[in-house]
Amino acid sequence: MIDEGGAAAGETSDSIEDLAGRWLAAERAASERGNAGGTEERARLASAAYDDAIGAAAGEDLLLAWHAAQRLQDATEMGSKVWAEARAVSELLRMEYLARGS
Repeated sequence: MIDEGGAAAGETSDSIEDLAGRWLAAERAASERGNAGGTEERARLASAAYDDAIGAAAGEDLLLAWHAAQRLQDATEMGSKVWAEARAVSELLRMEYLARGS
C-alpha cells in the first residue's frame, strides 16, 4: 500500500494512485524527519515520478486513478491514519482530474 520512503530500488509502478501515495508518504516522512537521512531526495524523486505520470495521463486515466483511490479509502476504517492518508491521495487525484477539465 502506501510506504514511507518510496519504492525499493528497481521497483516501479504504473499506477497513478500508487505514485501519488508514495509521493505524499515521502513528503510526510521528509517533514517529520527534518529532511534527514535522504528523505528529501526520496520526496523529490517521488514527486518527479508522480509529475511524469500525471503529465502523460489522459483524462480517463485520471478518473480511473481517482476512483481506485476512493476504493482504497473505502476499504479502510474511517478516521484511522491509513484512512486519512488514503483520503489525501483520493483528494489529490480528484483535483488533478478536475484541473484537467475532463
